[in-house]
Amino acid sequence: MLAADPGASIASIAAEAGVDRRTVYRRFACREDLLAAIHEARVSAIEEAIGEARLREAPVAVALHRYVEQIIVVNRTWPVDLARMLADDAIRRRRDACIAEVDAFLRRATEEGLLRQDQPEGWAAPLLPELVNLVSHQQTHLTPGKAADVVVETFLHGVAAS
Repeated sequence: MLAADPGASIASIAAEAGVDRRTVYRRFACREDLLAAIHEARVSAIEEAIGEARLREAPVAVALHRYVEQIIVVNRTWPVDLARMLADDAIRRRRDACIAEVDAFLRRATEEGLLRQDQPEGWAAPLLPELVNLVSHQQTHLTPGKAADVVVETFLHGVAAS
């Protein structure tokens, strides 16, 4: 609900979840506490996805696919407003650490020859999450595995016919 309407009320969230709003308020004192819990869950899921992908030690092609597939799951499970999420300094620091880990992986992928070295520096880093976000939200009929196949193929080979 919050992805579709960031201003959704606790009462409407509770109704959608099939519980009374008092149930929500017993767990979260206010709407901001609920949002903080959602943001915490999202960044924890991102950290877990990075760990499961084994970006530092798995073969780069395998790690890339694992990472993309897991992040698609995160995006579909926790589709929250990132601008609001990043307003929390602790969450922002954790997210920045995740970005640094992926950037290091992309440098490794370039050094090992999976990614082209003739592209402008920093080109791959913003391109990958854009592709992941597109497939996460516009190709929802695809399983995370198939969606990851599309992202990895597009990321590595583009959309040209040859």
